[in-house]
Amino acid sequence: MEHSYYSWSAQSLAANFPVERSERDEFILADGQPIYDFICTSFQANFGHGFDPIQSRISKQLATLPIASPKSRFDLKQEVSRRLVDLIGLGPGKIFYTVSGAEAVENALKIARQITGRPIVAARQKSYHGASLGALSVTGDWRNDAHLTFDQGTLRIPDHDEDPDLVETERRFLDTGPDKIAAVILETISGTNGMAIPDPAWFHKIQSLCRQHGCLLILDEVLVGFGRCRTDFAFQAYSLEPDMVCMSKAMSGGYIPLGGVWTSAEIARYYDTQTLSCGLTNYAHPLGLAALDGVLASLADPVFRDQMADLETCLQQNLEPLSRGNPRVEIRQRGLMAAIYLDQPAPTWKMGIEHGLHYYSRDNLVIIAPPYISTCSRLDTACASLRKLLGS
Repeated sequence: MEHSYYSWSAQSLAANFPVERSERDEFILADGQPIYDFICTSFQANFGHGFDPIQSRISKQLATLPIASPKSRFDLKQEVSRRLVDLIGLGPGKIFYTVSGAEAVENALKIARQITGRPIVAARQKSYHGASLGALSVTGDWRNDAHLTFDQGTLRIPDHDEDPDLVETERRFLDTGPDKIAAVILETISGTNGMAIPDPAWFHKIQSLCRQHGCLLILDEVLVGFGRCRTDFAFQAYSLEPDMVCMSKAMSGGYIPLGGVWTSAEIARYYDTQTLSCGLTNYAHPLGLAALDGVLASLADPVFRDQMADLETCLQQNLEPLSRGNPRVEIRQRGLMAAIYLDQPAPTWKMGIEHGLHYYSRDNLVIIAPPYISTCSRLDTACASLRKLLGS
């Protein structure tokens, strides 16, 4: 019997693979087989495995200040926070640090309810916001089903393709009572629920609805932040002005658990005089901040961004043959992330491993997100293996 669990699985059926080490953009199995990390492990290893700009900063931090009190003030914390606020690009604001994306969402929900004094948060049906109880309560997919979640505090609203003009959404707001709704939380672009990419008009109508009724707008960028969908954050392509932005995963490249919530200047001013009733033992952990320092430095490097742009073009060119001449196959791509909707059941995760590929699949869907540090040559090879596996 093994002595640790596998997540989201019946343990006797849990899919797993024996890893010996990892390097650059792949895992190496115990038998020496390389596995191309086509989903960045779990969408967090955007900078691959063994990325010196992150590793060297973590090593340096280990030798100076490896652990810090949540109430401590030090240069790295101040400087990295300032640069992160600048990267988000919404003007003055503050970062509340967490250790995961679920905790980022959890604290955003707490802040929204505390500031507004309202109990309900609106969220889409096809959504995933994390595995903690509050985050699962606003999650709409199958991961919500097995738990006694805080559903009385959640208002389900239709997905963008079901209610593009927000007629039904507004009706549900009015039926619930807008004065009871603290916030709307949305994944800017969804991940494992099929990479839904809403129309800009829908997003702006949601934002207007929030402003009209005094609700806060929370955007969950845990999966798509830090360059995954071309812009630094996915919401920037929509010119939105959220009140809070939730982050994690690629925030540290996956090297150290780290998450955070950006809050607007208005929210920051509220807590100038009101108690922020949120906190974590490993708040603003120095090793996580060191990893974030490496992430921010890389995203600010024009040569690195040019390499990412070349890789995006390469991915697009490799995906085009899959849908050419087959209208039943749909490709959704934004930056270095793509969802492939097939006209047949998707090859399983296990089949991918057998073909040297680590990706996400369910039903007729395959999702890929290659590491930023990969090369067009490596991506060409991985995509050729994927096309062969898909029978194209």
